Amino acid sequence: MHHFFASPENIHESEKHIDLLGPDVHHIRKVLRLSLGELVSISDGQGHQYQARVEEIEPQRVGLTIMSSRIKQHESAMRPVTLVQGIAKGSRMDWVVQKTTEMGIAAIQPVGTKFTVVKFESQGDAEKKQKRWQKIAEEASKQSKRTTIPRVETPALFKDLLEKIKHPEDQKDRTLRLLAYEREEGQHLSEQLKQEKLAAFDRIEIWIGPEGGFSTDEVAAAKAAGIQTVGLGPRILRTETAGLVLLTVVLYEMGALEET
Repeated sequence: MHHFFASPENIHESEKHIDLLGPDVHHIRKVLRLSLGELVSISDGQGHQYQARVEEIEPQRVGLTIMSSRIKQHESAMRPVTLVQGIAKGSRMDWVVQKTTEMGIAAIQPVGTKFTVVKFESQGDAEKKQKRWQKIAEEASKQSKRTTIPRVETPALFKDLLEKIKHPEDQKDRTLRLLAYEREEGQHLSEQLKQEKLAAFDRIEIWIGPEGGFSTDEVAAAKAAGIQTVGLGPRILRTETAGLVLLTVVLYEMGALEET
């Protein structure tokens, strides 16, 4: 069954009707070539899922009748996890957004670091990239039948993110921040998580460097801001691999991979 997202304001439960607008209309008409009467799955991006029947197919709108509805959590009921990802080159960043979305990431914050090769000449260029990555996250959410779409934030600089941590808007900020560092010789990630009282945290951030990793100065600044460094084993992982490894271990330790 094909899966789509509809804005909550276009879902009229009392009338058992959904209006599907935007690019999905073209996809339904010209690519999938769905017919009247076919069933599809619809999410509102807030955890509600509907089974609906195609009733109208117009050039700019697809009208659907709600057959059934429920709160169907393909999302982890555990703490939301944000990926702070050093911007990777070319298609690697696209791949990171796609695969971590499939895994269940709640948000992605692209970050520019000392060793980041990708540079934006203007704020407009950064926003253009953000829109591209958000679209990839939306498509991956459809494919994996998520009920929410992770937010992809506008790229920010490493130092600016650290300043926000030092001066949080929420004085009761309870975020566990873990930075993957290949030179970390102390406890590894699984050991670190088992020792942490996860119940004391509302959310988790995992920080991954770009192709060249984080500089020693950046790691020192991160530690000073309260970010914990963790090792991921004896092998050096690519930037697009490290985030998936770290996310998988975090989800496992929270029990999120065992949810049904």
